[in-house]
Amino acid sequence: MRTPWAAVKAAVAITAGTASVLALAACGGSSGGSASSSSIPTITLGSPGVPPVISGLLPYVAQKEGFYQKFKVNVVIRSFQTGTDATRAVATGQIDSAIMPPAQLMELASTGVPLVGIQGQEVPDWLVASTAAGVKTCRQLKGQGVSVDAVGGIRYVALSSMLKSCGLTIQQIKPLVFPGNNAPQGMIAGQIKVGVLHLNELIDVNTQLHKQVTVVMRASQVSPNNMYEMYGVKKPTLAAKHTAFVRMIAAQIAALKWMTNPANLDKAAQLGTVVGDSTAVMKQALQQYFQMGFWTLNGSGMPEANINHTIAVQIAVGNLKQASAPSYAQIVDQSIYQQAAKLASGS
Repeated sequence: MRTPWAAVKAAVAITAGTASVLALAACGGSSGGSASSSSIPTITLGSPGVPPVISGLLPYVAQKEGFYQKFKVNVVIRSFQTGTDATRAVATGQIDSAIMPPAQLMELASTGVPLVGIQGQEVPDWLVASTAAGVKTCRQLKGQGVSVDAVGGIRYVALSSMLKSCGLTIQQIKPLVFPGNNAPQGMIAGQIKVGVLHLNELIDVNTQLHKQVTVVMRASQVSPNNMYEMYGVKKPTLAAKHTAFVRMIAAQIAALKWMTNPANLDKAAQLGTVVGDSTAVMKQALQQYFQMGFWTLNGSGMPEANINHTIAVQIAVGNLKQASAPSYAQIVDQSIYQQAAKLASGS
């Protein structure tokens, strides 16, 4: 199977159209105007999607609600068209960290790139939606065009895993590339009939089309115990900016506690419009996300069983070779979250 990482160790030119600084805060830092920039460590974090997809919401909330500032870390969020682009930028040293598709983190690690996850989300919200009358089951996807973010991207990988439930392979469908979160708009406009969507994107499509489109399958049902995404960083960068990363994760723990408090639902939904959906859509989506445990509240979100299962799935679909596949210990560092949790709790 052709790997999208063949040239990942070469320099990757990130153009203005592929990556841009998301206007979350002034570039001078998240502290007050008179503070020395050298006193507050900085991390550049890559976020997938322009505008960001749902996985980019937590850092956005941490930024806008002042949690990064509270924990004395300056997080500059850069928005990339896809998680693939953001992951490449970390691998080539252009940014410090990114919200990464686990399959791509694993694939890079298998080639010797020293990537490690420090926080994650283990519950995928991926689903395959269809407006085509003749596509209502997994088997009926054979020969159909299905939107993905990129060949080898996170939606592509998710689709590969889901297709296994009915004995199909990715080679038996026609991937249609709609970068970032462009798939729902493509479906609303009639450009595509079948696509891999996030839960909030499905709600948006249903709202704008004024009907319930068919959900062909959900990853949480047909491919359970997988990993959704991980905050990945190269090990040398983590060692050099250890304190900054502890503070970043502590801020995100606090932001998540704030975000999931029912008293803050309206404000969280308003902030959620950064993904391109209306406040009403985001309010409905967030309630469903919280119910399904999309964001892990009491833990790092990187269970060993889920990561080992994901490694096994990637070997099965041909993205990893058994001999070079990374182990859990090689690609997960739980110590950052443990220290961050203590900092966030004030202990």
